[in-house]
Amino acid sequence: MCGRFTQMMTWRELHELYALAEPLATPDLQPRYNGAPTQDFSVCRTDENGDRVIARLRWGLVPGWARDIKMGARMINARSETVHEKPAFGAAFRSRRCLVPADGWFEWQRAGHGKQPYFLALADGSPLSFAGLWERWDRGGEALESFSIITTAADAPLADVHHRQPAVINPEHFSVWLDEESPAETLVDLARNPRAGPYEIRAVSTRVNSVRNDDPDILTPMSQQRLF
Repeated sequence: MCGRFTQMMTWRELHELYALAEPLATPDLQPRYNGAPTQDFSVCRTDENGDRVIARLRWGLVPGWARDIKMGARMINARSETVHEKPAFGAAFRSRRCLVPADGWFEWQRAGHGKQPYFLALADGSPLSFAGLWERWDRGGEALESFSIITTAADAPLADVHHRQPAVINPEHFSVWLDEESPAETLVDLARNPRAGPYEIRAVSTRVNSVRNDDPDILTPMSQQRLF
């Protein structure tokens, strides 16, 4: 499960990470410290020429056949084990894959009478690229483009917090993941064998529970967290 994640990279960092075909510019990229479903995020995908570009898409995939966009709120994640055969994700998995840049993600673990939130990220601070799918929905009005994050079984020690994790694509496999001609079995293998750690598992404040709290303090370790 991945229901919240951070996306704080600058345009220059995205440009370097994905070797973008677009000119190095300085667009206004709003950082997400507590990114949530139905919000817009940057994703990397290929254009009609096969070049890598950044697009802003809504989190929560809306299939082209959906009656309305409300369905997207339930389609924020796709399981790596079944993504290639599910009606909502199958077409996108075959030809509309993307990479979702992230600094880390949040999970919750039951503690006493409540749940303790944790921030999970690579220990060295390196960026992550979640395996994603995107889709276009158009019912006569303005077209909506949306995405979903693929999840897989969590490796230890991440499994101690939650049994699922986002599928992470390693940089050496970016081209394979984005190539429309890549075999389905290869893609499934990539999604089911995500990047190894070491990972940092950081207890953070329950302020992250509210999507209205979207500031750097969200990421402060509990030992340094001020009380509000």
